[in-house]
Amino acid sequence: MKLSYTVTALTVLATLVVGLTGCQVIKPTENDLKSRAQNTIGKPITNISNVRSDFNTTYFTAKTSTGEYACELPSGPGVALGSMGMGLGAQCTKQ
Repeated sequence: MKLSYTVTALTVLATLVVGLTGCQVIKPTENDLKSRAQNTIGKPITNISNVRSDFNTTYFTAKTSTGEYACELPSGPGVALGSMGMGLGAQCTKQ
C-alpha cells in the first residue's frame, strides 16, 4: 500500500515538473516583452525589435521616446521551475 502511494506521488510530481518546464520554453510574446520592459524602465515602450533567444535568456531591444534599451529576460526551464510560473522582470540598459 505504501509503495503504491509513493509511486503515485512521484508520478504526479514528475508530471507537474514537466508541465511547468514546458510552459516557460515557449518564446515570450511581444506584449509580454513590452510589459516587462516597461515595468523595468518606467517609461512607455513604443517598439520591441531584435528579439532572439538562447536556452536561458531572451534578448531584445526596447525603444522609448527617450532612446533604446538593450534588455534581457530570463527564460527557459530553470526559470519556470524557480519562479513557479510567476515570471521575472527584464533587465535593461540604455544603449
